[in-house]
Amino acid sequence: MKIWLSSLFLPFLTGCALMSTTYVDPVEYDLSTREDPLPEVRFEVGTFRNLSGSDRRFLYREKSCRMIADDYNRWLLSPDLMLERQMYRILSPDGERASGRNGTFVRISGTIYRFDFDLSPRQAVLSVDYTVRIFTDRKLVGSENLAVTTREAIHDDTPDAAAEAMSRCVQHSIDRVRAILAETKTGK
Repeated sequence: MKIWLSSLFLPFLTGCALMSTTYVDPVEYDLSTREDPLPEVRFEVGTFRNLSGSDRRFLYREKSCRMIADDYNRWLLSPDLMLERQMYRILSPDGERASGRNGTFVRISGTIYRFDFDLSPRQAVLSVDYTVRIFTDRKLVGSENLAVTTREAIHDDTPDAAAEAMSRCVQHSIDRVRAILAETKTGK
């Protein structure tokens, strides 16, 4: 009888032993970028599509093209929402947006193809195809497509260093769009 009773509780005790591992809270990262406003250019950020395969989890690319998602280190938002947010944070930190539809304004949208960390060369990689549309008095007067791939070295084997490298990628990518917006301001 005692053997039968102990065999009844054996699966329960085994399950408790397997589940006794300590839980580790995931760490969330945001991008760190510097402000570089363009107050004389009215713009709005349209939709960014995320085709990178990256979600909120850090995504690592191995030599064999194998992708590894990190469940313990993740972004505050998905790459598309982070890029939209950083676009406003860098170019319009005071919160001014395109007001009204008369005059000239620019609409920026795009598609993210890479937002990951390449383990072989230890780099953060961001690849975005931007579409910049220029409107004057509510009419489309120009459009430009810009494919930007930025790579930044990861200087340490920590998630903090990886997030910092991706922040530099985003900064350089948006700087390329900023150059087009500055040309729009001068009417070139």
